[in-house]
Amino acid sequence: MTSTPVKPLSPQEWEALIDDYNNGGGHLHRSVPVLELCLSSVLRKDLPLPLKLHILTFLEQHSFSLFPADSSSFSFFFRLFESLRFVVQSPTDPFSFKDQFLISTTSIFILLLNVDNNDLNNSPLNVLVELLLTIINRPNHGLDRQTRGVACECLRQLELAFPCLLSEITPHLWALCQSERTHVAQSYVLLLSTLVYNIVKLKPPDSNIISISNATTPLIPFNVPRFLIDRDEHSGGDFVWKEEISYKDLRRVIAFLLEWPPNLTPFGLLEFMTTTIPVVEELELQASLLRVQFSGLLYTYDPLLCHAFLEMYSKFLDSFDGQDLDVANRLLLMTKESQHHLVFRLLGLHWLLGFIVLLVNKDLGKKRSILEISLSFYPTLFDSLSLKALKLDLLAYCSVLSNSGDANAVKDVEGGMEVFEVKLFEDGLVAMSAFKWLPPWSTETAVVFRTFHKFLIGASPHSDTDSSSGRSVMESNVFHTLQRMLVDSTSEYQGLVSVILAFVNRLLGCHKHRWLGDKLVETLDEHLLQKLKIDYRLGSYFPLFEIIAENNKVSPIGLLEILMKFLLFLVERHGPDTGLKSWGLGSKVLSVCRTMLIHHHSSGLFLGLSHLLAFTCLHFPDLEVRDNSRFYLRMLVCIPGKKLKHILHTGEQLPGMSPSTNSNSFFSLQSPRSSYDLKKSHNIASYIHVERLMPLLVKQSWSLPLSNLGISCSKPSYLEGGIRDNEPASTEETEIGTSTSTDIITKTDETHQQQEPLRVMDSKISEMVRVLRRHFSFIPDYRHMPGLKIKILCSLRFDSEAFSHEWAVNMLPCNKVEDALPAIYATVLNFTSSAPYGSMPSYLVPFLVGQPPKNDCLLGETCNSLEIIMPAENGCGEGKNSFEAPVVIQLEPREPMPGLVDVFIETNAENGQIIRGQLHSISVGIEDMFLKAIIPEDIEGEAVPRYHLDLFNALWEACGTPSSITGRETFVLRGGKGIAAINGTRSVKLLQVPVTYLIQAVERNLTPFVVCVIGEALVDMVKAGGIMKDIVWKDKDDDDAIKTCSPTGGPLYLKYFDDDNENQNPPITRKTVAGYLDILIFLPPRFHLLFQMEVGEVSTLVHIRTDHWPCLAYVDDYLEALFLDSP
Repeated sequence: MTSTPVKPLSPQEWEALIDDYNNGGGHLHRSVPVLELCLSSVLRKDLPLPLKLHILTFLEQHSFSLFPADSSSFSFFFRLFESLRFVVQSPTDPFSFKDQFLISTTSIFILLLNVDNNDLNNSPLNVLVELLLTIINRPNHGLDRQTRGVACECLRQLELAFPCLLSEITPHLWALCQSERTHVAQSYVLLLSTLVYNIVKLKPPDSNIISISNATTPLIPFNVPRFLIDRDEHSGGDFVWKEEISYKDLRRVIAFLLEWPPNLTPFGLLEFMTTTIPVVEELELQASLLRVQFSGLLYTYDPLLCHAFLEMYSKFLDSFDGQDLDVANRLLLMTKESQHHLVFRLLGLHWLLGFIVLLVNKDLGKKRSILEISLSFYPTLFDSLSLKALKLDLLAYCSVLSNSGDANAVKDVEGGMEVFEVKLFEDGLVAMSAFKWLPPWSTETAVVFRTFHKFLIGASPHSDTDSSSGRSVMESNVFHTLQRMLVDSTSEYQGLVSVILAFVNRLLGCHKHRWLGDKLVETLDEHLLQKLKIDYRLGSYFPLFEIIAENNKVSPIGLLEILMKFLLFLVERHGPDTGLKSWGLGSKVLSVCRTMLIHHHSSGLFLGLSHLLAFTCLHFPDLEVRDNSRFYLRMLVCIPGKKLKHILHTGEQLPGMSPSTNSNSFFSLQSPRSSYDLKKSHNIASYIHVERLMPLLVKQSWSLPLSNLGISCSKPSYLEGGIRDNEPASTEETEIGTSTSTDIITKTDETHQQQEPLRVMDSKISEMVRVLRRHFSFIPDYRHMPGLKIKILCSLRFDSEAFSHEWAVNMLPCNKVEDALPAIYATVLNFTSSAPYGSMPSYLVPFLVGQPPKNDCLLGETCNSLEIIMPAENGCGEGKNSFEAPVVIQLEPREPMPGLVDVFIETNAENGQIIRGQLHSISVGIEDMFLKAIIPEDIEGEAVPRYHLDLFNALWEACGTPSSITGRETFVLRGGKGIAAINGTRSVKLLQVPVTYLIQAVERNLTPFVVCVIGEALVDMVKAGGIMKDIVWKDKDDDDAIKTCSPTGGPLYLKYFDDDNENQNPPITRKTVAGYLDILIFLPPRFHLLFQMEVGEVSTLVHIRTDHWPCLAYVDDYLEALFLDSP
């Protein structure tokens, strides 16, 4: 019975079928003869070439499911081979199609025949190898050289899958290698080297190889060697290799192959060395051949070649004897060459560490040489943090080596190995000294304390069971140096308390190194406590006090003394402005006392602790602290030690369990908790996304925070550039402060302020001051009223498929009307930021439908279920906005600076599960801070552009030279409580941008902020665009505000000094100034950014003035990105 011919598939149907198989839906097409369709479609001339390549890849990926498992599979193999031969012999098919067909067919043969290769004699493997041999048997043929290279690689993969498959035709392959002169000779050489490697490794029996130089078996026709077919007969014994026949010939082949490394690519050379070096070892050839041939690889700039050399070096250590230091110095030099990629330099450090370990294990006498070059391992200041970490690891390992060395082992080091060890430790941390003032969560701080740990436990690893090594570490100079460093750093920088606490807890948590942690706690008790200053900052050290109190090996006397002094301080300083400080710090003192009661004997604590608690009961200002201290004192006096510890342990609360105040069983029941899965919420950001609608021009990854600089109240008010109050403020507000860059200063006494000198101003300055006062009077003082807000528009969406899989929400196929995509309900987005953006309100999204999977609607079916959640006229591939919800992030900046906004989500799934987690952060750029200047209410219509220009000129003059008379003025803000002064600065930037591109960039990004265009030529060009409106147009540069710019007829150049000889003629050029653009930008909460662009034909000189100098750090990148964005 003849089978019905299969209907060919269209390209769209092919794409749908392939996607179904890739997504696990192959069972839907079991009735379709997919294999026959594939073989017939690749031979069709009407299908595009990309689709044919896609079909071949599909056939290769799903060969296990497409090819039958019974004996009829050989017929499909032969059909696949016939299709391949037809394509290879076709003169019209492109070579890329032929190459892919060869690769896919070879992969299918290897995958399926290698599973059950007992019947290789009847398999179509012979005809495939014969075809490949026919292709490569045309050396130096130019047209198909790429195809010959692919055929060689296919043969090499067959040889790797079926070792010694080509062993009987080795002479022919050697002859082809000698004949080939094109660039594909590398493929021939790699094929021959792989074949020789298999022959030497497996030693095939009954081989027809009598002599490699003389062929006895023809190249074509090809037959599978008998020992591969009958391999079961030889599975019990070893192969016997006829050395007297092939040994000399194999040496000749190796000598021929060793001439090829200079002509190979790095990847080819790596494969070549992988197969050649084992052959050299097996044949016991002289390793000096490899040394001469491959020693230059270490001096290349390719990581692959360096890695290959080190692999060879590790196998032939004796042959490279005497070059140890040369190799080490070369690896060290690699790590110091900054022009290399960071990955290469990191690899060099890893190699160097492994190389040193290899040398020391081989010969302990080489330790002295390693220690001498270790002085070159110090990290430099401008090394990346990863490089610094690895270099510190090297220094820690060298410190371990120096422990067992004699005193005269290293040159130029006085005092012996202990001094040398301390030198490595201290000098290595010079480039990392910034950890002291960096935040405790910084990566650099983590690297430093990781180095501390390595230096400490390096001489006493976990694998070492000798107890004497621990005592030697405790008595070493490095340990004493580390103790001194930790005490000094902690007493000076209170931010390190949490990091040092984690470091000590790590040692205390290790069974082997717990004694080191105990010793550090004892050191902190003996030396740190006496250095601490008694003030409010002492509250930061209470975590360390807790760990000292927990250690029963440390005497509590010193801790009780400092707690007593601290209580005296709190009692003396308590006042109406103290607030909750006394209560919080007093509670911390009692917490430390409770810890001592739990971990120490009452007899040792009784005298000192009873005095402290009695003083607290009598004199402490907070009632709750007095009551709690009375309870502790009564228990200390009345309850024996063991029972007291039991009571205090029982009183400890379990995490998340709050005991009921009522003894009734009803009230003691725990309240029902929400269905919240913390584990599932860790990767929530992978399928729920909040993204900006408008991407930033500058991908700002850094910001410039400034510390709050204290300004003496005795300074005149016109020297203070921030906002200050006209009315006195409390001391508490003075201590806490707000934003660092807005520089809010509070006066405590008006009588202490110096009187401003009497000034005489001309009419021009007076008019400028009037404009500025009017402008500042409309700027709100964010300390006393709502400030200016900035809105960042974003979108919220989530992927339905990943969401349903993670939270077990059913999502059925799209063709059922009663089913719909998953949704989330009552979504609340909370925003936080470490940048000074003020309080950010939450955003509520009542309802949101998930995005449909990407594989929906590939077959052109109608998705009726989407009609439930989106308009009926939207098709299945449309309506993207229906699956996104708008999100608005409102900022109230205290300082115009970029930063990141952390986004936290809390929402509900359809099955009642509560979903909480953190999403990806939203970047805030300096361009988000750009606002238009506030317009007074009485200025409308045509008067607005002139007001903006007058304000620009006044601000330009005020932000000019420090001697400007407006720099000593103070301006009252809206509300009448705050005043501000202008401390201006200026800068300049030259942009090599043609005038047309500059106008397009300004029109696209800065149009709302342009206040004036000057110059007849520039005015004509800008008016022709028709985008900028409601601004002032001037045909001549008769304004005083641009008198600082270059002359109109000269070139654009930078003046480095104000007193440059302006009578000197600038360089002669034909590039003239087209005009000027004045741009006024308001930066909340009260700052300004002014641009005056001196526009030339091929370049533009941007004069910048601002009253907030930190923003200059971001303006440079913004201008670069602004004009890079031009077409």
